Amino acid sequence: RIPVEGDIYKEVSVAHEPGFDPSVMQKVNFFQGDACSLSDYVDNKEGFGSFDGVILANLLCRLPDPMACLNAMPKIVNEGGVVVMVTPFTWLEQYTPKSKWLGGFYDPVSQDPMYSKDRLKEVMEGLGFQKIHEEQMPLVIREHQRKYQYIISEATGWRKE
Repeated sequence: RIPVEGDIYKEVSVAHEPGFDPSVMQKVNFFQGDACSLSDYVDNKEGFGSFDGVILANLLCRLPDPMACLNAMPKIVNEGGVVVMVTPFTWLEQYTPKSKWLGGFYDPVSQDPMYSKDRLKEVMEGLGFQKIHEEQMPLVIREHQRKYQYIISEATGWRKE
């Protein structure tokens, strides 16, 4: 479903290309879950497994506990695997309690600005990942048929050592 306006939605669906190899579909699995509970999925969900690639797109600053998600990365990413994160670091208390923000605030002691990008680097390196890519990535979010958000996000790639 995509929003049209107010409570009006349009139903949409996806289909694979003609001539698609059905054996490839057996290698792909989609499910809805909680990004803050990824560690629980690894431990308790049969067939969840680990991955060569993980994408966190426009997610990190919308989680109630971003560190719970990041701390699960070593469990779910295979050695040599890559995590791609795309985030505008738009921290808002309606999604994430301020005490859980990675950055976007002043250090209470030194009054120095604490930037999310710097904290993310510290966290990911501490979890055994090396930054392999960084760029500014524009994106558009469609709210409904006449309203869009234009955002510039921080896109980074991290390889598990």
